[in-house]
Amino acid sequence: MKVKIRLYGELALKHGAEIELKVQDGTTVGEILKNIGISDAEHHLLVNEKRVSKEYQLKDGDYLKLLPVVYGGCLS
Repeated sequence: MKVKIRLYGELALKHGAEIELKVQDGTTVGEILKNIGISDAEHHLLVNEKRVSKEYQLKDGDYLKLLPVVYGGCLS
């Protein structure tokens, strides 16, 4: 089955903004992240615009977005 992955920020510069992968049925978001060396703790995981956990099992045609968690701000 095929899934598309949308990356932002530094990940997009490193891997490209969008990649398409062929994976086996039952592959989880966490398995994909591990294979491409991306931490789930530093990203919001969305599949088809819904937030999911790294245990989510992907389906053919799913669209995974990895949005970086943003830290910082100004206290004044």
